[in-house]
Amino acid sequence: MKKLEQGLYGNTKLAKARKLCCNYWGIDEKIVFTKTRSGNIMNAKHSIRYMLSLDDNLTLSDVGGLTGCDHSNVINSRKVFLYLSNHDVHYAAMNRLILVDDLSNKQNLLRKTISDVILSETTPLNQVNQILDIIKAN
Repeated sequence: MKKLEQGLYGNTKLAKARKLCCNYWGIDEKIVFTKTRSGNIMNAKHSIRYMLSLDDNLTLSDVGGLTGCDHSNVINSRKVFLYLSNHDVHYAAMNRLILVDDLSNKQNLLRKTISDVILSETTPLNQVNQILDIIKAN
């Protein structure tokens, strides 16, 4: 069951990353993982792999499985993406989009977690302690 959940989670993350990166690089989502090595397709592949590798719930092997490669290709894509984001304005802009999206997801998760604690039927003192623990962890 866990593998199925991981697959559903991974495929959802892949669809989101594919849409964001393909739109940015101006390519069709259907051709991004074909064998071609043209410029913008490779840019999109590196961007998608980098974006997925930022997710703590996905291993490099998971990212490779989702994107049709192995973990070593994911490591290379991360390396290329980070290098180019320091030397190319287009990669730097893509990196900002990815990081803003990642931060937004983390903030929404944090809000939901704190909301769940506030709505729980526990003592106010226990709620405060739980919220403090959440804040320390983040």
